Amino acid sequence: MISRKNRIYRLVPTLFAAMAVVSLLVTPAEARDMADITKSKKFNIGVVPFPPDVIRDPKTGEYKGIFVDAARTICETIEVECVFKEFAWATFIAGIQSRQIDLSVASTYSKMKRALVVNFSQPIYFLGYRAVAKKGDNRFNSPEDLNNADITIGVTQGTGEHDWAQKVAPKAKLSVVKTEELNMLQIITGKVDVAIGDSVAAHHALVKQSGIQAVLGGRIYSRNMVAWAMHKEDTDILRFVNTALNQLIASGKLEELAKKYEAPWINDLAF
Repeated sequence: MISRKNRIYRLVPTLFAAMAVVSLLVTPAEARDMADITKSKKFNIGVVPFPPDVIRDPKTGEYKGIFVDAARTICETIEVECVFKEFAWATFIAGIQSRQIDLSVASTYSKMKRALVVNFSQPIYFLGYRAVAKKGDNRFNSPEDLNNADITIGVTQGTGEHDWAQKVAPKAKLSVVKTEELNMLQIITGKVDVAIGDSVAAHHALVKQSGIQAVLGGRIYSRNMVAWAMHKEDTDILRFVNTALNQLIASGKLEELAKKYEAPWINDLAF
């Protein structure tokens, strides 16, 4: 079930559609279950750096964050090792499909069409898109103001906001980069007129950079449910993950982690 995502199962819908078609044409993979995981003593966990959910230390390569710590709590409880494997937003679906990982704790948007390709856990929190521009640039009051051939919009490759920008501003030019951090940097360096990122990444940029401001009325657009994802055939793992999340929620552990890492989404929890 910013970047806060770098979120959010935030691949472009056409990619998900293609994967859905492929999954119908190939022989279904043999399902894995929690017995396989507990027997092997290893739980292969996919991550995509997206503070504060998933944070990668650039010096040590170690992972921490709300979802990483939650996954470690789960692994400790069932006495298995968490084996973290890093992916990008545009590639981690392949990690699930090829069974490199048993579970993705990337900050993933769960949507109906995407649920044709993978299983989603119950929702954890809500996340959307937010736009930022240089301070004093008052051209962008609504999404309609973006649809201009003279405007360059910064977006992150393979994300929901990438697709959203294409839909609301088909006339605008897009500057597409690989991470939310690079996308926010585009507006700071003046490479783009406006950058659209997930609300968490935008929040972090606005806190750290005094020279930018929220635009489009400061609103969060296209709110989506953030959840974890796993292979479509692995229904036993899905049931376990939902049980684990329910225990983390009921015990207050998940909210404790959200407060520890100062999650901008703490008031947008889905429970």
